[in-house]
Amino acid sequence: MAAHESSRRRFLKTAGAGAVGLAMTPAASYARILGANDRVRVGLVGFSDRTRSSLLPALLRHAGELNFEVTAVSDIWRRRREEGGDVVERLTGRRPALCRNNEELYERRDVDAVIIGTADFQHALHCVEAVQAGRDAYVEKPLANTMADARAVRQAVRASGRIVQIGTQRRSSLKYQRAREYLASGAFGP
Repeated sequence: MAAHESSRRRFLKTAGAGAVGLAMTPAASYARILGANDRVRVGLVGFSDRTRSSLLPALLRHAGELNFEVTAVSDIWRRRREEGGDVVERLTGRRPALCRNNEELYERRDVDAVIIGTADFQHALHCVEAVQAGRDAYVEKPLANTMADARAVRQAVRASGRIVQIGTQRRSSLKYQRAREYLASGAFGP
């Protein structure tokens, strides 16, 4: 496996785990010193409330140790795009490129992977766009609203060979697991 693929795998694993608030044990990441060629340059596709409150903070918690950098924000709504740039700059000290749409983002050479935090009905389309543009992706849940969209994503990912992680926080969060156990115990009643 190439070094950049390994770094991207760590990015997607960590972004997914961080987004759910899980503590990862990145022991493998300490085994070597990361160089500039191992940096994963991340673009944010959509600057939603979820991106601001959960996805970006989770990414930035691990950015230093795993060599992540937010390089671009894409949002068709100027207000959100500028807010995204301001927030990233405030948190990192660097202003990302502001892209009016995803086509502008994917034209950039400084975006290796994306975090897709757009409206639910757009996730599948944006995932297909990302992998067809040669980018690895973390996609917020739900991945798709129809089986046709889910199949289109599967086909695009298989054809591209890109790495895709789908957020499933409610399935892995301890509070939801405990709620399920409580319901299954019968203590809640019929």
